[in-house]
Amino acid sequence: MLPEAGSGEHGLCWSIWGYKSAEDVLCKFDILSSHLLSSVYSADSFGVICSLQLHWMKMWSQTLEQMSILLALTGLGSTATLPRDDTSLSIKIPTGAAIDTSTQIDSSFCGFAFEQASFVRYAQDDDGNPNAFSANLIKAVTSRTGGDPIIRLGGTSPDYGRYLPGQKEPALPVAEQDNYQNIGFTTIGPSYWDLTHNFPGAKYMVEVPLATTNVSETVAWAQSAVEGIGLGNIHSIQPGNEADLYTDDFAGEGGVELNPPEYQGHLSNESYVGNWTKYADAILDAVTLPKGRFFTAFDVSTHFGNAVQEEAYIFDVETCFDLGIDKENIIKEVSHHYYQRNAGTATDLAAGLMDTGVTHTHLDQLKRRISWLKKNRPEIPFILNEVGNSLFRTNSYEFQARLGSALWQVDFYLYGMAIGIARINYQQIMHAGYDLWLPVASAGHEAQVFSNFYSQPFVADFIGSSGKAMVAQLNTSGGDAPTNVAAYVAYENNIAKRVAITNLNYWNQTSSGSERPSVVLDLSIPQGLKSVTVYHLNSPLGAGAGADTITYGGSQWTYESLGTEVQNVRNDTERITVKEGVASVTVQSSEAVLVWL
Repeated sequence: MLPEAGSGEHGLCWSIWGYKSAEDVLCKFDILSSHLLSSVYSADSFGVICSLQLHWMKMWSQTLEQMSILLALTGLGSTATLPRDDTSLSIKIPTGAAIDTSTQIDSSFCGFAFEQASFVRYAQDDDGNPNAFSANLIKAVTSRTGGDPIIRLGGTSPDYGRYLPGQKEPALPVAEQDNYQNIGFTTIGPSYWDLTHNFPGAKYMVEVPLATTNVSETVAWAQSAVEGIGLGNIHSIQPGNEADLYTDDFAGEGGVELNPPEYQGHLSNESYVGNWTKYADAILDAVTLPKGRFFTAFDVSTHFGNAVQEEAYIFDVETCFDLGIDKENIIKEVSHHYYQRNAGTATDLAAGLMDTGVTHTHLDQLKRRISWLKKNRPEIPFILNEVGNSLFRTNSYEFQARLGSALWQVDFYLYGMAIGIARINYQQIMHAGYDLWLPVASAGHEAQVFSNFYSQPFVADFIGSSGKAMVAQLNTSGGDAPTNVAAYVAYENNIAKRVAITNLNYWNQTSSGSERPSVVLDLSIPQGLKSVTVYHLNSPLGAGAGADTITYGGSQWTYESLGTEVQNVRNDTERITVKEGVASVTVQSSEAVLVWL
């Protein structure tokens, strides 16, 4: 029985709402929900709602289903303890010795990348001081693994850019939220490299121009970087950006012609190797660099749609190595870029980003490169040094910066680890909709953290701080197994330490028209464990949620906190008892969880 008017420790009075009894409240709950959605209610009314939640949570488990609607509407309470268990799946966690795992995951796996001019805004605030907001957000990721931040400075704009030793400004034109990359007009001066010191401990991948046919420009760029950054802070030198896209009729910003003879035209495997080795040799002759492997090569562009299979063979690694691209043994890593597709709208989020089959099939095109390097050049890792969820000249935040896109990023990183990708550098451009954060106020937009950032501490926690993690994807197929659900395990010394589960089935509070589904995964837990801890990456609003309602492990990161962690925003972390060797973990649609064993 529900309490009558005036009963209970909170002294609730149903007549405040015009009801005769508690049963009447429950029967007309949908009307109340609609009222809350469409009305601005007073503080006193809000207090009654909160009391209702607390009273029902404590005393009537049979009303949890109805109460979950109210919790979602008000944004209070746990998003993880009120699921509807639609499907269950048993998953065995084998020992590391009994499953095909990745090689050891680099503690710097979660890297960063900035388009050339945009880096200025990320590195300093509007007063010219080091940007503490950016520094704190980077630290929030790297402090979880203990790795150095590896930051790539590059993109199309520096490939067609110029180094001007007399320029006082770090980079021109100034990057803003509403302008594009100004390809063909980007210039940098010596003070640009000074900004790299605003992120202590960072190591830099420095792109130098390959598109220009003036090799002296490339040498000057590299020499200034070495002098300004310092050799000890340079991870690698990278000649060129997406050289597979060079064409004989390329146009930059405003239609400016960037064609031969001043710039490179179309390159084949042979001409790419010839140009790359020519420019690398020129840098080695003119600039003092460490002996050995210090260059990043290939940097192939992304392909999708009908061209996705081209990922496997454009600038083919086997062919290019046979042609002598590494004849001097200077290549440190082979790089590639990745964007899932062109950006869409909110209605495209489910099919565009939240389909693990599409994501995994796309990444599988890279396996040929990964496996060839592992077999023939095991000392050279394969990396993705420019990644975003989708391409768009400006931005589509409703598609590119939502919980659904953050969940895509989590699964993308985890699957990438499992197939042998050694590091991912996530790209940021002031105008891009897929950014992790906007570092300063620009074009009417306040500095802010975007939803995609929440993937980063999640992935970093999955990797852990031991430096020994090895990753495998667990089998979630067969029988009545749900689609679009994936599970990954991190091993240390062949012992399972953490399990990450992604449920990318689309659910959105305002458009799905149904209660939020969930799946229960019965995990067979290593012997001797009595309980596990479950951390949730979620929002009560579902896949379409922005960063303001998203939490990971109950925490948020905001501009108001200057990028430092704000804990206990949501109390949804669970301690689950292991029963007969099994921990039953519930994962809602449009959610990811991290299980610490």
